[in-house]
Amino acid sequence: MKPYNPEKEFKLLSEKSFDFIGLFVKYLSFWKWFIISLVVFIAIAVVYIKYSLPIYKIETAVLFQDSQKGSGSSAMDAFDGMGLITQRSNVDNEMEMIASSLIADKVVRELESYTSYTRLEHFLNFIKYKKEVLYAGDSPIRVTLPDKMLNDIEDDIVLEVLAKPNGTFEFSGKHLDKAFTVKSSLKDSLVVLPFGEISVAKTTVIPEEDMLLEVVIKHPLKVADQFTGGLKMEVTSKSSSVVMLSLSSNNARGGKDFLEHLIEVYNREMLNDQLKLAEKTSQIIDNHLGLLSDELSDVDSQAEVYKQSQGITDLANQSHLYSLQSSGLEQRRLDVETQLSIVSDLYNFVQNQSPSDQLLPANSGVTSQSLNSMIASYNSLVLEKTKLSRVASSSNQAMIDLSNRIESMYRSVRSSLENEKNNLQIALRDLSEQLGVDRARLRAVPGQQRIYADITRQQGVKEELFLFLLQKKEEKYMNMATAEPNTKLIDYVRITGVVSPSKMLSLLIAIFFGLIVPIIIIKIKELLRYQIGHKQELAEISNVPILGEIPKTLETTKMIIEEDATDSFTEKVRLLRANLLFVIDSVDKKVINMVSSVSGEGKTFLTLNLAASLAMLEKKVLIIELDVRRPKFGIYLDVPNDRGITMFLSGHQSADNLITPTGIHPNLFMINAGPIPPNPNELLAKPKLDELIKDLREQFDYILIDTAPVGLVSDSLMLNRIADINLYVVRADFTPKKNIEDATLIYNDGRLKNMYFILNSVDYNKRHYRYNYGKKYGYGYSQKKGVAYGYKINKD
Repeated sequence: MKPYNPEKEFKLLSEKSFDFIGLFVKYLSFWKWFIISLVVFIAIAVVYIKYSLPIYKIETAVLFQDSQKGSGSSAMDAFDGMGLITQRSNVDNEMEMIASSLIADKVVRELESYTSYTRLEHFLNFIKYKKEVLYAGDSPIRVTLPDKMLNDIEDDIVLEVLAKPNGTFEFSGKHLDKAFTVKSSLKDSLVVLPFGEISVAKTTVIPEEDMLLEVVIKHPLKVADQFTGGLKMEVTSKSSSVVMLSLSSNNARGGKDFLEHLIEVYNREMLNDQLKLAEKTSQIIDNHLGLLSDELSDVDSQAEVYKQSQGITDLANQSHLYSLQSSGLEQRRLDVETQLSIVSDLYNFVQNQSPSDQLLPANSGVTSQSLNSMIASYNSLVLEKTKLSRVASSSNQAMIDLSNRIESMYRSVRSSLENEKNNLQIALRDLSEQLGVDRARLRAVPGQQRIYADITRQQGVKEELFLFLLQKKEEKYMNMATAEPNTKLIDYVRITGVVSPSKMLSLLIAIFFGLIVPIIIIKIKELLRYQIGHKQELAEISNVPILGEIPKTLETTKMIIEEDATDSFTEKVRLLRANLLFVIDSVDKKVINMVSSVSGEGKTFLTLNLAASLAMLEKKVLIIELDVRRPKFGIYLDVPNDRGITMFLSGHQSADNLITPTGIHPNLFMINAGPIPPNPNELLAKPKLDELIKDLREQFDYILIDTAPVGLVSDSLMLNRIADINLYVVRADFTPKKNIEDATLIYNDGRLKNMYFILNSVDYNKRHYRYNYGKKYGYGYSQKKGVAYGYKINKD
């Protein structure tokens, strides 16, 4: 048993070439189907083109202000510098906003586009169809609803209005599955219908005859979604802010009005948004101005209080004055310290000596005139005494008086020095205290400057912001007056033509379906057929080689082939014989098992005719009937079935008289089955059969064995041991595809060696063969023994 290799099988299947010509010829055989289908679908397309409502395309060009692409600056940019308004525009955002349902809903309400008017006509006097969609101004009536009713609409309100030449109208429709009809007079502006009141306005259009209209009232948002669904926008280039707007609508003038009004409403809404934003910004500015005014007053008060608390008038001049005062006091303190040192030295000098004739230092740097005068007087007295002592004695009264005067003056000098010293010490202390105060003031100046600088900085910032906001407040009025829209139409709104229904596209679609529907039906028909139909189909579902085809015959007898016959059946058997001899690549391969799936596939019939064809080659051929369960040779060849292979295998007959001539051809012999045994499978499994076949190989050139159907019993699989080749007979329009799958599995598993298909009973009059062989040659011989005449046969 050879293993099944799915990869090899897939490779073989993938290498099969696709026969385009064969496929074309196959479907060409159903040309009537295609003609009928094309006629039907083209007729449907023509009716569709004629009676369907046209869809128009409306186009225009719009320029968007795009802050990212430099398409211009908005007047609102004056507020951007404040950080209060950050609204910027770009094309992508503008396109999304203009296509929003909110804008479209306002357009629909303002144009009253929620009501559509369609003219109805009758086809064949009983089928109503929509003739055309009327512009509101072309309709003899305008129907509107109040906003409350519009907002409450869930399902579309559909009315049929019959407009008469006398100006009256007849409204009909359904409400809650109940039909109603309401008539209106010439003076009616409101018509009461079962679902509520509607406003009716008559136009200047007066029909010459009765005009039937279909009036449909929809929720405005639903109509807006329909408009935006048909709206397409495309930027002309990456660096441009120009956008092409196109709208598809079944109402050309209505679509044109919608596009024009859409831009108008969008600009109006955007301007309103800008003005609202500017107004809010103005309020913010006014609030900030009020807060800043209060804060400036607080800062001014804070500066005033600080100056008063610190005694500051002009901090810079005062700090300079403090510096000069400190320098003067420092100098005076140094002078006082010098005088104190001199006076202290004089005092210590005087204090450490007793009154004598010794002179005191004069011009020592003492600045006190009285003290210098006293020292000078004292020194004069000392000098006078010295002069007098040269001429008078110490007991001289003059000397005594002069000594007393010197002593008195000495005491006075000493007292004056002491007083001067005390005075200088007091002055030095006062100067030090005053100098400390001045130095403290100087040290406080940086802190005062810093605090005062903080106050003045806050004051400056608030003053600057206050002035800035005052400026922007003035600019606000100018900007609100010069606010400009974000979009501008730069081209006319044009109706470019009808985009649907497209005649060419409709016809192409009709032709496509006219061709594809028959193909689908044919394919479904093939898929629903469970029996094998022809050779190509057999090759598609199985990888078992096909050795040949045998045409269907009208012959009632089982032996058809004759040596000199040239009919199609005989020629096909000869072709099968040639193919068989080609695959028999050795003289040792002589035993050929004839196999089928079920009874009735022509296995026995084909065995007899193929054996006769081999015998006509002057080859000695033997037919062995091993379909012992249902033997047919006796019936086909009119021979008794009381003796045969079953009697031999059971030991009731010898091999000498087992072989008998068929009477068909001198080289053709047979061994019939014999009586039906109770144990056929066990009987065929005996080694005695193998020995018999071995002996027969020496006597005959070819041995054909007619076996039992492989799909019913296991006899044929068991007889595979004695066979060299297995020919599997398949009958067209008879053998189920499931049996072909089972046979393919047997082939792939290697349970039947050298297995080949033979497709039997092929009807060449069928479409597949008639056209598939349309360019091949045919036999054109006269019928012989009832064989079908004129079958087209492939060369191979």
